[in-house]
Amino acid sequence: MKKSVLNYVCVGALLCFGVFACVKKTTYSTTPEISFNSFIPYTGDSADIDINFKDGDGDIGVSSSDSTRTMWINYYYKDTITQKYIAFCYGCGTDSLKTSYVIRAPKDSYLGKPISGEIIVRLQQYRHSRKIKNIKYVVYLYDKAKNKSNVIETPEILVP
Repeated sequence: MKKSVLNYVCVGALLCFGVFACVKKTTYSTTPEISFNSFIPYTGDSADIDINFKDGDGDIGVSSSDSTRTMWINYYYKDTITQKYIAFCYGCGTDSLKTSYVIRAPKDSYLGKPISGEIIVRLQQYRHSRKIKNIKYVVYLYDKAKNKSNVIETPEILVP
């Protein structure tokens, strides 16, 4: 009787070991990777832009006491005459308007571990004129190690 119970325990342990040995750990590059998820305009001129991210070493964002800007968003609008997208430039002669944002690190410690999730940024004024109905954004971010993510361009966004 004792021998058959011991056999069942051994077989069960071997099965558990075999199952857990086959589970693969999630791995991502240590350079952040981002992708566009959604754009939600609100009454007035504010909107949320939702970006998905993956990072292999979990060093996305900064602590609550740090004001380092880690995400940049460039705004483009469609010219109604040329039908081409133009980078908006507010009082500058050579460069487009780049708005920077402080992205906070997750409250749980993910440093050194693969991490993925969403970053939602509230844009206080997402267009320079209510007459503008077609917009795009170019977005990128840096992690704590100063690795620059891929640069993404949103699809054409039609706004009310």
